[in-house]
Formats: sequence, C-alpha cells, structure tokens
Amino acid sequence: MSLAVVEIPVGGRWLRDERITRRTGGILQYESLEPCLAELLDRSALRYSNRTAAVDRVGRVLTFRELWASAARVAGGLLDQGVGPADRVVVSYPNGFRWLSGFLGVVLAGAVPVLPAPSCNAAEIEWIEAHSGAVLTLDGDLPDGVPFLDGGASPDELALLYYVRAEAGALRGVELTNTNVLSTIEAVGHAMDLGAEGTRTVITAPLSTAVGCSVQLLPTLAFGGTVVVGGSRVVRVPWRHLRAAFPTSRCVRGWGVAETGGIGLLLPSEHRHRHPRSVGVPFGGIEVALLGPDAEKGIGELLCRGPSVARRYWQDPVATAEAFTEDGWFRTGDQVCIDGEGFVDPIAVRVL
Repeated sequence: MSLAVVEIPVGGRWLRDERITRRTGGILQYESLEPCLAELLDRSALRYSNRTAAVDRVGRVLTFRELWASAARVAGGLLDQGVGPADRVVVSYPNGFRWLSGFLGVVLAGAVPVLPAPSCNAAEIEWIEAHSGAVLTLDGDLPDGVPFLDGGASPDELALLYYVRAEAGALRGVELTNTNVLSTIEAVGHAMDLGAEGTRTVITAPLSTAVGCSVQLLPTLAFGGTVVVGGSRVVRVPWRHLRAAFPTSRCVRGWGVAETGGIGLLLPSEHRHRHPRSVGVPFGGIEVALLGPDAEKGIGELLCRGPSVARRYWQDPVATAEAFTEDGWFRTGDQVCIDGEGFVDPIAVRVL
C-alpha cells in the first residue's frame, strides 16, 4: 500500500519573504532573479570592487577587484585549453585562495564546476571525472590566460554539480540550475540580512560542499561581504566556543543538503531556548511535507520542495525516481516531528 504525502502548512510568520510567489499550481519561486550565477557575481564584483572579498588563515587579503581579476585570468586559461560553455570542470583543491580563483574561473568561463565530496579518494575522483564527462580537472597550477567572461547562461541551465554520498557510500551527482543556486543566495541573504556593509562569514565547511559553497561563500560574495577561509582543514567547533570567539556574531542552526540547494530549515538563535531540539522552520520558498503512517500526526519522513531544490541526479534515472517525485518533492530520508508552529524536531536528521 502506498503512503500519501501530507503537506505541512507553516504559515508566513517565520522568515517571511515577500519576493516569493507561486507559479500557477506549482512550486514557489523568487521574482526578478539574475539569469545566471556568472552575471550576478560579476555585477557584485563591479559594485564592491574595493571591498575585501576574502581573508585567509595567515591574514592575506583579496579585494573583489583582485579576486575577479584572478578568476578572469583562470577563465581565459580555460578557454585556451578548449573549455567551452556548459563543459564540466572538476575543482579539486583544498579550501583556500586557489580554490576560490579556480572555482570562480570555471563559472566566469561559462563552464560547470564539478565539486567532489570532501571524503573522495583519488580513485573516486577519477570515477567522478568519467561519470560527469568532465573535460578537465583543476588540481595543480591554475590556468592563466587573457581575462575572459562568458556572455552568460539561461536560468534553467546547469550551474553546479555536487557529488555527494548516498547512505550506502555510493556517489551521486546533484544537479543545480542557475535558478536553484540564485534562489539559495537570495534566501540566505534575506534570512541572514547580508546586505549590511561589513558582513564577514567564517567558512566552517569544505568549499566543495553545498554548505560551504552555496550557503556560506556565494551569498557572502553576492552581497559584498568578506569570507574568512580557514585553510584546508575544517574543524567542527561547539556552539559555545563559537559564541565566545565571536561574541557579536549571529549564529544559527539549520538543516540542508545538496539536493535542497544547501538550505531548507533555519533556527535563528533567538528561538533556541524555546525550541532547543529543533533544526528550524522552512525558509527561502521551501515547503515541507511528511511521508509515513503517522504523517497526519506530524511524524514521518521529511520531504522538501522549492526554488532551490534540485531537479534530478546526474546520469542516474533510478536514484532520481527513488528520491524525486513528479510534483517536485525531494525525499530526504530523514525522520522528523513537526509541531503546530512549523518547527522541525529531528528524530534522525543531518544537522548542520
């Protein structure tokens, strides 16, 4: 017997964004997005050219002008090597300035960055190269050529390809379109109020993950902030240590996976005392539903859909059919409880 999907209405009292509307009979969407990631980032680089874009662990600084000049030369070097629009390019560097220039260079070249899971070994990266159809892997010296910027792509074209591990350890390529990525950027920017000048984001996850790249890096750069890159080793730090080290910072708890664009649920710090176990409420146009025999009681498998949610797995129709429904829901596999206010409590979820 098949189980019905029970959609959970959460209302608009939490993290409301007036720019989100619903297509007729369809998924929520953002109005007036840029057509593609490259155009958004290029506009930001011009607008904030003299601001600091990135700081590394030893205190080196890159302004937006310097970072974009470096990325544009990488794009030109990729062009010289025959990389064209929509070609896939694996970016296989540790966290740092070289990763930033390489990744952004691929974007400015009009190509698609392929980002392996941080735990991938050499053999798995070779598999990813073949599976993704990558034309090149960046893992040594950065390409260097005449500065170049591609004319741009359409909203529905592939923008990023994250390779993530399934529960059994198999690798899957998560396709994110320009619309998916730009929707994540808008959602994070609005929820975290990134428009304020001087915003600094400490990168706490590998840049090759959806959290590190789509949630932390790209929104910060898009809104003219500064990313603090903590080198190749990323260490999980207890909340109390983060608050002690950054007493004026805004810390949030959340949930998200690459398939949801890195976002999904957010619990601002002001709600932590009333909801100590919760991983948050939906935001950024994300809607939630439950699947299971107790779904009507607020308990079951968490399902998500929204403008940032991926459309499918790369070259994997079987896994796609198992995880993505025809009406846009992604089956997370996580068991949760959702209360009357829309706060999601984990039974077995991945907490960021």
